Amino acid sequence: MLSTDQAQAYLERLGFDHAPTVSKEGLDALVRAHQMHIPFETVRLHRTGQTPSMNLDDIFDLVISQHQGGYCFELNKLFEYLLRALGFDARPIFCRSVRGRETRMPLNHRGILVSLPQGDFFADVGFGGPMPAGALKLEFGTQQIIDGNAFFAEPIDDDWWALERITRAGADLHDDERPSQRQTELEFCTATAEEQDFDMLNQVFSAPGTLFRDHELANLRTSNGHIAFRDDVLTLRANGKKHTAELEDPQAVSAALKEHFGITY
Repeated sequence: MLSTDQAQAYLERLGFDHAPTVSKEGLDALVRAHQMHIPFETVRLHRTGQTPSMNLDDIFDLVISQHQGGYCFELNKLFEYLLRALGFDARPIFCRSVRGRETRMPLNHRGILVSLPQGDFFADVGFGGPMPAGALKLEFGTQQIIDGNAFFAEPIDDDWWALERITRAGADLHDDERPSQRQTELEFCTATAEEQDFDMLNQVFSAPGTLFRDHELANLRTSNGHIAFRDDVLTLRANGKKHTAELEDPQAVSAALKEHFGITY
């Protein structure tokens, strides 16, 4: 568990001067603040080639003490433990990224299931732009507007759910010229999962030949959009408009990572 001092430092990193209430509103505020203050990123993983530590204190030191980012197995684990320290009923769950693909992906993501008096909710701070900026209730057939975007939670079977979003993306592309469509962003399983399961997934998806190891990625929500980075390309989205810039050299990449994501290596 996180200590009281660690939880306080974590909240300060997220911009809170006091702990939000253990409620749907408090959970929404924590998720959105996390997505805006702590970047999803694989720059460190790509450059070092080292499998990230899943030790809670190591993740805390990296993300909170050193003000760096991380990828899903780090960020969602750390956030889950913050929620538990604050009094939320939270546990890890298996997920697979879909992003509109027709082919089935293996389990490749860690999410969080939070139980509140109103029901069960999915929360995620380690995926990037397509995720809700708040908690998604596991409720069939209900369109949920979160931070101005429309989402659905649709049951697949007794254990699996699909998180769907109304998007203008074509497959995995952000293209505003395309008409709006309903797209599955990921699937998640509510069955019990264990920490050692995610330790193994972390080893698999930090190995050469995987997206996280082979590419430098970063994503951070902003008040009116989000900022994304992939290899040498920086994408800024604000108020529905997109600007893309190809960074010329390693110095420009380093400057952009520091300016937009607070990442320094």
